[in-house]
Amino acid sequence: MNLGRRLAYALGNSGFNVTGHIVVAIGIYYYLPPGDVPDLQPLLPGEIFLGVFTAYGLARLLGGIVDSLADPFVGHYSDRSKSRLGRRRSFMIYGIVPMVVLPAVLFWPPGEPGSTLNFYFLTIVLSAYFVFFTIYVGPFLALLPEIARSEVARVDLSRLFAIVGFPVFVFLGPGWQLAVSFARDSGIGSEPALRVVVVVLSVIAFLLCLAPILAVDERRIRHSVAADLSLGEAVGLTIRNRPFLIYLAAQICFILGVTMMQPLVPYLAEVVLGRDLAFASLLGLLGVVPGIAGFVAAQRVVARIGPKGTIVVSVALLGALLCALGLVEPDLPGGPNDRWNLIIVCSVTAGIGPVLAAFLILPNVIIGQLIDRDEAMTGANRSAMYFGAQGLFTKWAYAASATIMSYLFIEYGNSREEPLGVLLVGPAAGVLCLVAAALYALYPEREVVATRVSHSPD
Repeated sequence: MNLGRRLAYALGNSGFNVTGHIVVAIGIYYYLPPGDVPDLQPLLPGEIFLGVFTAYGLARLLGGIVDSLADPFVGHYSDRSKSRLGRRRSFMIYGIVPMVVLPAVLFWPPGEPGSTLNFYFLTIVLSAYFVFFTIYVGPFLALLPEIARSEVARVDLSRLFAIVGFPVFVFLGPGWQLAVSFARDSGIGSEPALRVVVVVLSVIAFLLCLAPILAVDERRIRHSVAADLSLGEAVGLTIRNRPFLIYLAAQICFILGVTMMQPLVPYLAEVVLGRDLAFASLLGLLGVVPGIAGFVAAQRVVARIGPKGTIVVSVALLGALLCALGLVEPDLPGGPNDRWNLIIVCSVTAGIGPVLAAFLILPNVIIGQLIDRDEAMTGANRSAMYFGAQGLFTKWAYAASATIMSYLFIEYGNSREEPLGVLLVGPAAGVLCLVAAALYALYPEREVVATRVSHSPD
């Protein structure tokens, strides 16, 4: 594909990440707001079930279970599809509208604050959203190793993903936080402002996700041979792949950690630093310049130490940065701990930029190695099944991350009077990232590449 079509394809990655940010970051702020926000109340019951599950965490977990069951089915039937619209593109068409509409629907709960009705509503809408997210995203990601056939091409295409997506990722958090802060100062209120924000973001997500549907012509993609395996055979063959299981274990630990960090910034600003959402937006912007530097350096670093080495170093650094958040002591502006807190929080948010720049590029390259190895050994391209199997397990990690974070907030507090829950999130996420780095180090990259080359007809 030419650069214009590849750019349009990359826009889809930014689009579905916008819907995920609405659900993960803005959603938890809306349903479990910091205790010091005067015009937002917790919308769910505050009890803890079975010793660990909050209502929010349980809703995310149930939604994740439904979603994870959809992943292998979508992957299998996309791999086998012979639709005239394209075996990937047809699924993306079916999934796009519900995927971008349902996140906004979350912000119109039917019950009063703290009601059980809101729990049922949240669970149902999340379950539906995650299923349609899988219907769009699984086949979308399966196109990547089919469009970019070599490792160099995949690094370049994943780098394009990151270059297009990084501004969205960086400005999305500060953007909604600044909009809500401005609305509060103008007397509009947080809830109406959040609703306007999520509707606007949903429209933007639709336009971004539409771009690859219009740009990608699967008839021009070479080497895209449909798989003939049954669903049971396809799943079994995939989960018996030892290198894939090592990679998958590392991904699960990383997702558990980094997903807790994404919605944490507003709580750091309001609970730990005693400031407002406008300041939280400034914290989010600190990673822009370091992140750009990370993109510039990524290709050289990968060329020197390889995709595996780069991701191990990046995730280990991220883990160390997040653990440093355990050194803060909540205070108000000008207080005795304020300068120390600012140094730590600003250093962490700035340091995350280049680390995430690398991570936005490399997992797709590694799973591309695994897909190539499988195709060389079986003769069929099963990209969607690999992404589906990954989703089957990582969706549990996303749900578990929300469960852990909401439990810490409910059990230990998320207000200035009771800040321990917020203080525990950073170190917990950091430890998980360090475990992920150790698991990535076990991934047998040389073995995978050698097996792929030895079985390739070329």
